[in-house]
Amino acid sequence: MDDLLAQQIEALEVAVPYCEKISNAIGNVMEELNGHRQEDTDEYITSIFNGINWIIEVYNGTRELINKDSVIIDKDSVNASIFKLNAAYNAKNDVMLSDAFSEVKDFVTKFMETGKSIVNNK
Repeated sequence: MDDLLAQQIEALEVAVPYCEKISNAIGNVMEELNGHRQEDTDEYITSIFNGINWIIEVYNGTRELINKDSVIIDKDSVNASIFKLNAAYNAKNDVMLSDAFSEVKDFVTKFMETGKSIVNNK
């Protein structure tokens, strides 16, 4: 196994369980945004944004491996989801934000599942 591939697999080994945590957090914050807002919801959103940014960094570093045989996760779709998330956050619209989080959660789940498959078949 070459050095880059080993680093990519190592990154996925760390990212997979983290994606699960972020996916759960996104689900929780979506519930808060749909009428159950808490005092710390905005802080929670900031924390989730930080996690999503880290996941995107790992995705960018492993994208060639993730999409080795075919395009499983399209970079342009990910970028569009993140753009929508940022626009909803800036608009301070909880319904739009929840909807945008749903799209990002789909990306996180697909990345987690694909990463898990790659790690398990290394």
